[in-house]
Amino acid sequence: MTPAPTAKISNTVVLQSFRTRWLQLAGNTRGVMLVMLAMLCWSVLDACNKRLMAEGIAPMQVLFLQASLVLLLQVPAVLWTRGRIIATRNPYLHLLRAVFIVTSAACAAWAVSHLPLAEASAYLMTGSLFMLPLGVWLLGERPHWLRWLGVAVGFGGVLTILQPGAAAFQPAALVALFGALMEAMLGVVLKKYSGSEHPIAVLTWSQSACWISFGVLSGFSLPSVPSALWGLLPLVALSASGIYLAYFFAYRAGDASAVEAGSFSLLLFSPTLGYVFFAESPAAAFWAGAGLLVCGIALVIVEPSGHAP
Repeated sequence: MTPAPTAKISNTVVLQSFRTRWLQLAGNTRGVMLVMLAMLCWSVLDACNKRLMAEGIAPMQVLFLQASLVLLLQVPAVLWTRGRIIATRNPYLHLLRAVFIVTSAACAAWAVSHLPLAEASAYLMTGSLFMLPLGVWLLGERPHWLRWLGVAVGFGGVLTILQPGAAAFQPAALVALFGALMEAMLGVVLKKYSGSEHPIAVLTWSQSACWISFGVLSGFSLPSVPSALWGLLPLVALSASGIYLAYFFAYRAGDASAVEAGSFSLLLFSPTLGYVFFAESPAAAFWAGAGLLVCGIALVIVEPSGHAP
């Protein structure tokens, strides 16, 4: 009568084996995979938010609802540890990060409400290209020449999607690009203290800033969500939390300017969700620009011999 203990030992061995293999991967590789997980969560969150906004709910109310749901999800952990889990040694960095997270979230929500999901995602993912010069300037990273080439190719992809001309640089696209820059600055701050802060503390304080900011902008009024869409609410809470936690461990694992390469996967997830749920079919210029973005970010992640961390 020992099946249960045997099964428990077997599961433990499998988990230990997986953990060993995971840690044997290069730090940048682990970071890229975690950012890809964050992008899956991000595309799900954008699709949920776009569906809620399609019901006439204002973007600021959607963001206030999102922050409320994420904080509600953290309550059990905070109560279980009597608040110790959210204790912080860097309150000023949390405050600085709050400025960037509120700005980037507002830009992203506004862009998603005014652009097709795939197109908005393409602009927002350019944060990985902003991260390279910011990593050199603010984090002291020393990238190789292929990363710089990747930035140039990726910028060409942005211009291809924007299509400079009569209707180019529409406000929604520029707002999305500014949001991407704020997201990159958010990554810089996260990289600086990801090694000393608990991930739940980072998530809780970030969402507290969003709750206060978007609460003020929406009059602290939670929207009335149709009962048919109540199933989206757990997805909103889990996907929003997943983004921050995946990014937290990604930046802890590798160089900020390298792990951001995983964000190209957003171009796989978002167009699929946009087509399935909103019948959106991106134009040829989008796919051409997206291809350049993917090539640019692929160049960023390549590590020539002697440069791999």
